[in-house]
Amino acid sequence: MASAQDLKRQIQSLDNTSKMTQALQTISGIKLRKAENQLNKARPYADNVDEMMRDIANRAQSGSPLLVGREINRVAICTVTSDRGLAGGFNAQLLKRTMQLRGEQDAETVHVVTGRKAEAFFRFRGIGYEEAFTGFSDSPSYKDAQRVGRYLTRLFEDEEADEVYLIYNRYQSALVQRPVVTRLLPVAPEDNGEDDGGNEEGGQNIPLEFIPGPEVLLQRLVPRYVETLLFRAFLESAAGEHGARMTAMKSASDSANEMSEDLTRQMNRMRQAQITQEILEIVGGAEALAG
Repeated sequence: MASAQDLKRQIQSLDNTSKMTQALQTISGIKLRKAENQLNKARPYADNVDEMMRDIANRAQSGSPLLVGREINRVAICTVTSDRGLAGGFNAQLLKRTMQLRGEQDAETVHVVTGRKAEAFFRFRGIGYEEAFTGFSDSPSYKDAQRVGRYLTRLFEDEEADEVYLIYNRYQSALVQRPVVTRLLPVAPEDNGEDDGGNEEGGQNIPLEFIPGPEVLLQRLVPRYVETLLFRAFLESAAGEHGARMTAMKSASDSANEMSEDLTRQMNRMRQAQITQEILEIVGGAEALAG
């Protein structure tokens, strides 16, 4: 059985841990509010850009691979994780979904990672990756999205990848972050076997006239589209990371406090037993002297 001094040291260690996790929880809460504000501003614009490009891909009379795709021999998968840990299962569920998507592909897969957690995951398992982008997971900027977007677009244009998928955690709340898989390139929606009956104007697929030509316009629009979706994904991931870390740190603080209380009760019972034993010894000695 541990001595009272040992219990005291354990309680002090738990109290220090609780203070640290509470501080991290507070910091994550502040960062979460900032990330939520940025995300709420970016979501409507990104959704509109996504809808616009899908509509163009459906109605444009263009044979550009950026829109209609080509034969699939290699698939690029971009996984968005965090640079730091202490965020519960935030990265684990995302990397699990990445490996699941990798297993679903009939073609060769290549990986592009953002965040040190994905980089360490692939390196530990001996899985090669094309490029790693790190250092911005908790506070991404549009320049970061541009840098990654240009790389992914170049992979597709140089025919080093025939499809490009993006996997990230979509932020729903501090408690819930859902892994999402989005195909970035080609832009045309994936064929799910459903017929939407055309658009609202009589169900006809009205072709678009491009000025300037479609190839020139697409060379400008598609990179911006990819960068916008990446920026939204980075903001979603940042908000989810802070929410997951805040939740994890709260659970850690609660556990540390609970363990500290249990050890304190155990130490108090030990002290009470020791005092009782001393009293009994004093009473026994007094009776012996009196007898």
